[in-house]
Amino acid sequence: MNNYDSRNIRSITFKGSIQNKGFSNASAGHKNIYKLLITLWGILVGVLSSLIPLVSGFVASQVLRELQKIGDFNINTKEAILITSIPYFFSLYYIAINGFTKVGISIIFILTIVPNIFLFISGDKTNIIIQCLPFLGFSITLAYLGTTIIALLINIVYTTSGTLSQFLTLASVVFAAIVLTKEEKVLLEDVFINILIIATIFTGYIISKKAIIGSPKFAWIKKIAIFLSATGGTSFYGVDLTNVCFDNSHLPHTDFRKAILTGASFKNVTGLELSRLQDTILENPHVRKLLTNPEDGAGKDYTRANLSGANLRGANLAGAILIGANLNGANLTDANLEGANLSKAQLLDVDFSRANLTETCIEDWSINSRTCFKDVYCQRIYIKQGKHGFLEPKPDSGEFQNSEFERWIDELQETVDVLLHDFDFGGWQALGTALDKTANKYQGIKKSRWKIEQKDENVVLAQIAVSPTADKPAIHQSITNYYYNELSIQGNKANILLNPSEKVEIMENKNENPQISGDLVSGDKTTSGDVHLSDVSLTNSGSMALVNLNGQINNTIQQLQDIKTEKGADLATILTALQESINNDSTLSESQKKEALEAVETIAEEAKKTPGERILKLCSMALNALKGLTATMTDASKLATTLKNCLPTLTTLLGL
Repeated sequence: MNNYDSRNIRSITFKGSIQNKGFSNASAGHKNIYKLLITLWGILVGVLSSLIPLVSGFVASQVLRELQKIGDFNINTKEAILITSIPYFFSLYYIAINGFTKVGISIIFILTIVPNIFLFISGDKTNIIIQCLPFLGFSITLAYLGTTIIALLINIVYTTSGTLSQFLTLASVVFAAIVLTKEEKVLLEDVFINILIIATIFTGYIISKKAIIGSPKFAWIKKIAIFLSATGGTSFYGVDLTNVCFDNSHLPHTDFRKAILTGASFKNVTGLELSRLQDTILENPHVRKLLTNPEDGAGKDYTRANLSGANLRGANLAGAILIGANLNGANLTDANLEGANLSKAQLLDVDFSRANLTETCIEDWSINSRTCFKDVYCQRIYIKQGKHGFLEPKPDSGEFQNSEFERWIDELQETVDVLLHDFDFGGWQALGTALDKTANKYQGIKKSRWKIEQKDENVVLAQIAVSPTADKPAIHQSITNYYYNELSIQGNKANILLNPSEKVEIMENKNENPQISGDLVSGDKTTSGDVHLSDVSLTNSGSMALVNLNGQINNTIQQLQDIKTEKGADLATILTALQESINNDSTLSESQKKEALEAVETIAEEAKKTPGERILKLCSMALNALKGLTATMTDASKLATTLKNCLPTLTTLLGL
């Protein structure tokens, strides 16, 4: 192991760790003597495999002879050949085009089983045509088997020994078939048999070629061929190949399964398509092409591709689509990512040193403190992806100057992470209030930059951006305390909505800092696009509270009409009618009006979202609150009447 030549690693089995080694211009795979033996084996097996199409043709010729004996139909030789050959050639054509599918199996079933069932039921033993069909089905079955074996044999020989060995194997199959069928007197039936045999052999060859070039319908043939051809070749199975250089090498018949390829370089490498690559990033053909030709990645689509640990130093990824791609631990030093889409990409521990990130979109990308942006060139960045391009450029005007982008991105990495439980009805308002109150108490909170991530049912992770000098523990504790305090208040309010007949006294919690400790989540941080929180006030009381609520509802309904969401006009009309009926309902107390308007405001906020973004549970709870509020009211209640009339339509429009 220690005395191997780094440029000739054929048939060597490596074990353990060989980090930071150099295998540039190396040759892997099998030794030449092994390739010669595989060629001889292919010729021998090819001769034997010719027996299968030979038997298939012989059975078909027997069907032909039986058809010629039918006197009632006066079938001559040419007609019998047509009757026999049409289903035979159709079956071969079908398998060559579509592969081994259920339809092909059905053809055999119809030809073999159905005629026997018919003969058994009818008892007609004189119908020779029906009796011949099972034999024709058996002949086609043998043809299917022959094409499969021939295709697999040619694939194995080609994968191991190359094109010349492939044609020698094919020639041996054809030659053996011709020799075995050669007779002194040539009859039309004999010519027919030879045609069927040659057709079967060349169908197997066509299938093998399709498998070689990567046809999905015959991928299993190529997979078996690569498995067998790689046996005895160079093996890096499970080996740590961190930062190993394979540049300009030829690596066929090599086992890379489960190898650690972090930082390994494969520039201009050939032969990998003939190697075992399972459980590595090389398994994906698009990723493999990028790693071997990193200068050709511009404009390509690598959505959700696994590029973890990939060595993309100096790669040209200008305009590339990397949405949701896993690039954790990748080396993107000196890479050109101008105009690339990195939305939702995972970029933990990535080295962007001297990379070009100008015009790149970074919405919801994941970075951490070890993501390196040293000497990055970036004039402008986008933090949101729109339907027709990138939105919200940073900086808002002008361009980043030297080192400004690095400082800007470092600030974005500073977050306070809080796990919030019971994030259900009112959770958004509770968080908004908590942020407002905490921002008034502590400096360094960036309310316009935050992110909510669902962790479990009614449990979310809130990530709020802060400045590097902010008091993170104090801010974390303050947000947690205010959130649960506000949630407690809203819980009592929800109780009134759901139980209007009960008298529930709502009292503000006098303890500004109750000892409720949230979970501080450490580890990797995630930045997100700008999100602007609307001011929420839940402490107003009396008629001023109704004025404020009506103003908020009017504003939300206007937004609903402006953005022209799906059926937005109908939703706006119904919500306006509900609002007016609440304000004009003399049977409602002021507190009941306030609670009803809050429910309408919740529905309006969700209604202006697209159907896929709505939190249907919030809509359902708000509607239940309105129904509970009007359950005990008489027909004199305007709200009860309006709700009864519009409830079915409103439920349908909200998608409930």
